[in-house]
Amino acid sequence: MYPRNPWPTAGVCWKCQWQLAYSSPRLPQKLARRDGLAPRSALSPPRRAFHATRKYSKPSLAAATASETPNPALLPGLGPQNHPIREHLQLWQQSFGQPSEETLRAFENFPVPSNIHNDVSRMNYSAKADEAARDQEDMDEEGNEGEDLITIGLFLEPGDAVELSTAGREPVLAVFVQQFNDLSQFLSINGRWCHSRLATISFAIPGCIDPKLLQPLLPYLPTNPLEAAPKGEVQVPRDAIGPIQDILGRLTGEAEHIYRSNAAVLDNAYSKLADPTRTRMMTLTQIAKKLLGRNDPAWTPSSAALLAVRKALHQNVFRFRSDNRSQRLTNVFGIRPKNDVQVVESVHGWVREYQEHQALIANTSARILPKPSKQTTYIADFIEKACRLIAISRNHREPNAGFLGPSSRRLPLSDRSSSMQAVWGEEFTSSDKEIINFLQAWVLTKQFNQMNSLHSACTSILQATKAYDDKINHYEENRMGQSTGHLFLQEIGVLTPHENRAIYDEQLMLPTVRLSRNLELLNTKAELTRRSPDFRDSMAKLRRDWGTTNVYCIDDAGAKEIDDGVSIAKIAGNDEQYWVHVHIANPTAFFDKTHVLSGLSAHMTETVYTPERAFPMLPPWVSQNYFSLGRDRPVITFSSRIDLSGAILETKIQHGIVRNVFNITPAELSASLSENTEVEVKRMVVGGEVPLQEAKSTGPELSSTQVQELRDLYTVARALWKGRKAAGGVRIGIHKTEVRLFENLGRAGLAWTPPSVDRARLVHGDPIIEVSARASKSSLENEIDSRNIVEEVMLLACQSAASWCAKRSIPVMYRGTIATSSSDVKDVEQFRQEVVNPYMDKHGQLSLALGFKYIHALGRAIAHSSPLPHRIIGAQSYLKVTSPLRRFSDMIAHWQIEAALRYEAETGKTFDSHAIANTSRPILPFSQRQMQESITTLSPREKIISQTQSSSTHFWSVQAFMRAFYYNETPLPETFKVMVRSLKLSPTEASLAADGYLTDLNVRVILRPADGVVYQIGDEWEVKMNRVDVFTRIIKVDPIRLLQRDPDFV
Repeated sequence: MYPRNPWPTAGVCWKCQWQLAYSSPRLPQKLARRDGLAPRSALSPPRRAFHATRKYSKPSLAAATASETPNPALLPGLGPQNHPIREHLQLWQQSFGQPSEETLRAFENFPVPSNIHNDVSRMNYSAKADEAARDQEDMDEEGNEGEDLITIGLFLEPGDAVELSTAGREPVLAVFVQQFNDLSQFLSINGRWCHSRLATISFAIPGCIDPKLLQPLLPYLPTNPLEAAPKGEVQVPRDAIGPIQDILGRLTGEAEHIYRSNAAVLDNAYSKLADPTRTRMMTLTQIAKKLLGRNDPAWTPSSAALLAVRKALHQNVFRFRSDNRSQRLTNVFGIRPKNDVQVVESVHGWVREYQEHQALIANTSARILPKPSKQTTYIADFIEKACRLIAISRNHREPNAGFLGPSSRRLPLSDRSSSMQAVWGEEFTSSDKEIINFLQAWVLTKQFNQMNSLHSACTSILQATKAYDDKINHYEENRMGQSTGHLFLQEIGVLTPHENRAIYDEQLMLPTVRLSRNLELLNTKAELTRRSPDFRDSMAKLRRDWGTTNVYCIDDAGAKEIDDGVSIAKIAGNDEQYWVHVHIANPTAFFDKTHVLSGLSAHMTETVYTPERAFPMLPPWVSQNYFSLGRDRPVITFSSRIDLSGAILETKIQHGIVRNVFNITPAELSASLSENTEVEVKRMVVGGEVPLQEAKSTGPELSSTQVQELRDLYTVARALWKGRKAAGGVRIGIHKTEVRLFENLGRAGLAWTPPSVDRARLVHGDPIIEVSARASKSSLENEIDSRNIVEEVMLLACQSAASWCAKRSIPVMYRGTIATSSSDVKDVEQFRQEVVNPYMDKHGQLSLALGFKYIHALGRAIAHSSPLPHRIIGAQSYLKVTSPLRRFSDMIAHWQIEAALRYEAETGKTFDSHAIANTSRPILPFSQRQMQESITTLSPREKIISQTQSSSTHFWSVQAFMRAFYYNETPLPETFKVMVRSLKLSPTEASLAADGYLTDLNVRVILRPADGVVYQIGDEWEVKMNRVDVFTRIIKVDPIRLLQRDPDFV
């Protein structure tokens, strides 16, 4: 029944009666049901009979009555006395309760008023996870551009149940309804609709609800999420949402029953699963089997069981860490070592005792103060030491919000000396080290995110130093947070003054992260094999000797790992066809997937490149001494016969040994072809002059035959690009920013300086930073030059490898693209023919706005175990195979291919994965299921690595601008030109701000909102720099005037 009014109604108008009835607080019902489910009130919203929930102001009410004749039954004193209350309220609803036109702009499918019935629930808006989901996303630090949409969107269909969660609130179940751009629409068990990015969804149950049950809901759900208010007037009818709530309620009830029945085990999950010293990685299913399976190997957890286990893990979020960026895809949890958890809990306890002691002192008037405990002394002594170190640091560097300024001393750069010098200070005690590790977990690896008590303990240490006032605290937070903690660790000499936080991501598991003990173990085992690696060539009998064939390795002069080379041969008697051979380093023929080097490669996933240093996937002694391309080195060769239209006529894969190898740089290649490829490059340098590079090498002496081969390669490259372009392929015209760092004259990069937890380290001097970028004329490029030869030939090898594997149904990590719901282009080919091509014919190149729209319409890349088209490249199928020394997925492809080649050599038959599926002994190292599991594991890591490399480059760019903007280390122009790349939208305004990049250096910036300013994608604005924030890696600019907007395409 509906709630009854406990107040007397005589003499009280109907409006006041309504307000009195529903403004009083409600007590929760605690009635238990026999079936073990939660009470009905917990599974469904309170039943009310009104669409309208908005409080109308008097002017709007007056306007309504002025334009319409009032219903006499609704006049004060006439309603309830003459009509039953339900009938009276129905009349009121018809006259005043319809949603306004402004509200319905966000609900394009909302039924006309004649179809609206008095059965729509107003939801109980207590604080729930579904309500806070969107707000939490808006607080994320940076970098969320919806990229996870592709990886995760593949596995989310209407009717899938998901778990919505946010900090400090119990997760709730919801059902996925539909997708709007980068926002997903859900309907929760509480009856509310809400919107969230797919990247925030950490768990899903496929096919939980029949999509047909969702159809009646669609008219009552927003079609424009950015304009719809979750607490607005339009909600979903009870009769439509009831079946869905019942299904989700039963699932929730079953999960609660399982949890209660196994509470003793689930509440002690950590003590049963954790290792004392090593991080354990387990999937949710493995954890459920370990806790609930009762040692039955055949037992499989139900969806409800998985929910029950997730609830237990959610209550121990620090002990069971997960990566929200990929959690729903991988369902992997990292179980922290007991020793590390003990340290955190110990320091947390010390801080509490210190706070209690300080409070006791403040409230004690006696002359004899209470004696502090040993734990209190640990914190007090550390704070006292920190204050001394901070004072010393501030004699040399100025503190800012989240970062330190440049050194007051500049050291000369020479062959023997560095521009940076470390001066060692006080030693840290064992208790100091534990406190420092506690703070590093908060700041660097962000282990305490959404854990308020641990966050508070960290900030209380900083507050006790009394060294950080509002001017030093982060300007946007206006309170102590991780940015202040980062500054504190720099000032006490733990972190360097220019520490790149991006490389400390726990999920990277690089040597920078203290918890990467698995990596330490793998490196130790790999080093033990160095004296006697015992490499045996599994393809020795199938190798071809390439003899005098000229193999050209085209790479930068400083390249250490040479993955690939290329050779070319004309078809005899046919001047329009060529054999193009791409020779790739071949480590996989010498060790299998069980080798320690394979384990190390799988852990690293890829070589990680940052401006300061590289973290190689394989140890340098392996790649450089055995497998990097050179004379007499083993190779796997991907050969393609093509014609001058760019069509691939024939492919083959063979193993061999190359003898005649020529190393040549791109510049030397262009010079050999008598082509001038110099382009305008913009540069900004802070900290001094960039060390002069050695005189340019003249390159190898090339014969006329070799020069002709290079010309033939150029001819082939142009033909390949022509073919890809005809197939819809594109070339991105926005060039990446390049950053070089120098601390000595010998080479670019910085020496490895891990956090100093033994002694305080004061760093004098700063590195020279060079930021540069090639000028970008368009979002897409239409032509190529000799610098693109290697790129086109490598793409050819990847297409040929994909075609070869697809023909044999070999499961590998294919790459392709899928269309996204965030694009409003439904037919890409039609859009290209009717919009893109005519624009190109008229203007010669695409505008930025049209270019961005076209690129977005082509879809985004994904990895899959079966071949699929790659629209951006313009290929029917695509498989990365050209970098086995730097990318583990390429190694997997090589292992699969080599197994198939050995099978074909032994049997004389073409390999067919389906035909040999039932053999007693597997032929391929990776089955279809194992390949899919590998993709699920590797894809998120590849994305994290890509983001880390991009963030690292951007961090050093922001460092350079900080030193130029605040400390005048190099002149900056008064204004800059910025291109708008994307809009930052909110539910209340069409465009609050915009993301863009500086046209000269391609550095990302945020255009701040301004009165009367409306940004459009592709705009060019003149801006003035407003703020440079090194901690968050953000540069903010203010718009001055619009310089250019595409008149033909907005």
